[in-house]
Order: sequence, then structure tokens, then C-alpha cells
Amino acid sequence: MSSTSNINLKVPFNEKDQAKSLGARWNAEGKLWYVPAGVEVAPFEKWLSAAPNNAPMQAINEPTAQARSDINMSLDDEMDDINARLRAAYESNVDAF
Repeated sequence: MSSTSNINLKVPFNEKDQAKSLGARWNAEGKLWYVPAGVEVAPFEKWLSAAPNNAPMQAINEPTAQARSDINMSLDDEMDDINARLRAAYESNVDAF
């Protein structure tokens, strides 16, 4: 069966030449291999199951709203800590002059 849209693949680096020879293409922006629309999918079977952003896997792996909130809070705390350290380092250097 041929694909009707691009299908992402999870291709290990040491198998990239094999995937390319079968017709897979590299998406430099997304940093992943994919089966272009209209290309037979069967030869790529071993790289399909672990591929990112293929439905319905994307919905399963989508973080919950709470998880996204926790991640953002954690990043905010880390950024505050970094800013405080930079401010302290700057202020100590200003006082030295």
C-alpha cells in the first residue's frame, strides 16, 4: 500500500543508507526520515512503530495539561535561579571597579 501523506520513520543512523535506498527522505528541519506520499510503505515496516508524530501515537505521547504546567513551572524556577546567579556575578564585578 502506498502512503497518501508523509509518514515519519525512526531510522537508526547506521541504517540511514538502507532507508534512503528504499526511497525514504530526510527532513532536516524535523531531523527525521520519512516515507514520502505515494511511496510503498511495506519496505519501511521495521522503522514505523517507533517513529515520532505518526497518528495515533502522537495523541498517546502528548503530555497532559498538568504535565505541561509542571514542566513550565520547573523551567521557570531554573530560569529564576540562573538569573539570580547572573545578577549576583554582575553585581560583584561592578563593585570591584
